[in-house]
Amino acid sequence: MGRGKTASAVWAVLLLAGLCCACGGGDVSEAVVDCGESELYGAEDLEAAAEIVLTEFASFDGCVLHTLEYAGDDVSARELKYYRGTGRELVQCVVFTSSFHSPVNGGGAWEADREYTGWSWLLVREEDGGDWELLTAGYT
Repeated sequence: MGRGKTASAVWAVLLLAGLCCACGGGDVSEAVVDCGESELYGAEDLEAAAEIVLTEFASFDGCVLHTLEYAGDDVSARELKYYRGTGRELVQCVVFTSSFHSPVNGGGAWEADREYTGWSWLLVREEDGGDWELLTAGYT
């Protein structure tokens, strides 16, 4: 494992431990987080975006997150171009994909006891280096 991936893995373990202690609802304790490599964003940018996703997932009552992975620069650039067309002044976009298991008894928007794969998380910024905002999540 390369130096950057090792740092990301350590960061993910520490972050997940903190979220598991601080939040009820969705379980992120054993999730594998891969911020990957990017020519557009630094590791800190991707980790900050992943943290927002993990925090949001913690509100998915009864769900268990398995994986969270940066979808890559091409996907992120394509989505940025699309959402710029909606009239927002966006300068950056990152997309993550995830897999998770829904609650055994279902509830809310979830079918009971089902594995969800390819669930996307799209985060944007209106200024370079600003705060990430979760714009949308779901199947694309």
